[in-house]
Amino acid sequence: MASKTKIEIKDIFFSPTKGALCLEDIVNFIAQKVSNGGNGYLLIVGTDSKRHMEYLTYVTVIILYRIGKGGVYFYQRHKSEVGRYSLQAAIYHETALSLATAAKIDDLLKKQGVTGLGIEVHSDIGNHGKTKELIQEVVSWINASGYAAQIKPESFGASKVADKYTD
Repeated sequence: MASKTKIEIKDIFFSPTKGALCLEDIVNFIAQKVSNGGNGYLLIVGTDSKRHMEYLTYVTVIILYRIGKGGVYFYQRHKSEVGRYSLQAAIYHETALSLATAAKIDDLLKKQGVTGLGIEVHSDIGNHGKTKELIQEVVSWINASGYAAQIKPESFGASKVADKYTD
């Protein structure tokens, strides 16, 4: 039987404006903003990776986007050998990291009574290039998990924000 990779979300994320925060503090921040600002917010989770010689760097971002007015984001970076030899494995690992993060945040927000906040999962795949073969499967996986899926060029959470920190 093949071994399965366990997806673990580290507790500490970083923000250029807020510094290092644990996931619980990020959820408290989101809950406060959403309850004070009513509708007009979107929660975005995305992951990007970059291949290096011996490993891949994966960066997962959490973005609280105030529609039309910008937002704040938090990111965490880790190294892994998953996907070192397979683009498909790297994309699946990116998706799994994003979904695990979204689910954990969703649970913590609901525990605080925050419901109805739209959650999008941004995937670094698109209709151009080698990843186009994976679109249907990845988008279906995200949607089946209960989240809205975005791909390039709309997936800025993964393709722009997370990408900034993959080096």
